[in-house]
Amino acid sequence: MQRRTLLRGAAAAVAAQASQSFAQSSAQGYPNHAVTLIVPYAAGGNADLTARLFGDALGKALGQPVVVDNRAGGGGAIGANAVVNARPDGYTLLFSAPSVFSVTPHLVKVNYSTASVRPVCLVSKTPLVLVVKKGSRYKSLADVVTAAKAAPAGVAMGYSGLGTPNHLAMLNLEAVAQVRFNGIPYKGSGPMLQDMLAGQIEVGADQISTSRPYIESGDLIPLAVFGSKLEALPEVPSVSTLGKEPFDVTTYLGIAAPSATPDALVAALQKAAGTALQDARFTAGMAKLGALVQGGSGADYERLMRTENEFMAQMVASGRVKQE
Repeated sequence: MQRRTLLRGAAAAVAAQASQSFAQSSAQGYPNHAVTLIVPYAAGGNADLTARLFGDALGKALGQPVVVDNRAGGGGAIGANAVVNARPDGYTLLFSAPSVFSVTPHLVKVNYSTASVRPVCLVSKTPLVLVVKKGSRYKSLADVVTAAKAAPAGVAMGYSGLGTPNHLAMLNLEAVAQVRFNGIPYKGSGPMLQDMLAGQIEVGADQISTSRPYIESGDLIPLAVFGSKLEALPEVPSVSTLGKEPFDVTTYLGIAAPSATPDALVAALQKAAGTALQDARFTAGMAKLGALVQGGSGADYERLMRTENEFMAQMVASGRVKQE
């Protein structure tokens, strides 16, 4: 018995040493070819635009190209699956909101959980706005709420996919105003905004970065902002004027890797990301979008996942949302 115990202990020590050696050798040679940054949303949306700006800066910091690969669908589950099942070698990463892991699993059946991923860092945050088409019958946030109270599930609100921050924003507004909308999920902000401009949907929850050009042209009218009021839209009230918002629906974006990614590789990525966040072209591009550079640790990313997961568990328990 004692001999078997010693053998098991020796085997565990050898395995640990081998794992450490692999991590060290991987980090020393990393990266030696292109890195793929999977965006689980459609092209043209906030995450895609931010990922392309950040990917260029990260590529310079790493000394290798960073290729952005859009894999939209399933509330981000398609892209997330591709990453959690990839080799944990630092070459396949996810660029997304934490909600892909904390919210989507409550809405659709997925083969992963928060334990399937290793958060690396945060990159940005972008406020969300409630918008309508120019000439809409809704002239204010109060108009939208009044209509939704009069006809539960009668007001069509678009958002960029199940489980996205935009979806959370709609649920957040429902909770604050005690109403129900007819939620219409899209594969990204781009398709949602096109339908809004065409009059197919009445209201939309969207990031300021993607709605901004249409707001500036007058084609879209912002009725409210989620969270704190924005300097860029000083006359637009916050949703919190209706009551306390249950959580921060600001869109946070960051990098996540397969759960088994070694510490040394994560450290190398975090170092490169820190450099990329200070890149002049990246910061200028973010300012132009109306988004904010928001660095943060893997622990910060994980904390956001935990908060959103708790909110969604409450929504499921109350019957407000159901898994498809």
